[in-house]
Amino acid sequence: YYFTKTVQYVKFEVIIQQICQQFNIKYVWYDQLCINQDDKEEKYREIRNMHQIYENAYCTVALVPDFSPKSY
Repeated sequence: YYFTKTVQYVKFEVIIQQICQQFNIKYVWYDQLCINQDDKEEKYREIRNMHQIYENAYCTVALVPDFSPKSY
């Protein structure tokens, strides 16, 4: 069997829209820039609180750039 590698790029907003349609979700919290990446103290503090921020979420989607199962 021969497989060719095909790369498709999809906008994150399109994925969110599809999820909302499929699960009949009317409201979305789209948190694109929630943490100042240049402030190490803020970043550490906010990451430690992520479980509280998202604990009541019906659905959580995380964008993981360049994720490849082969590399993990």
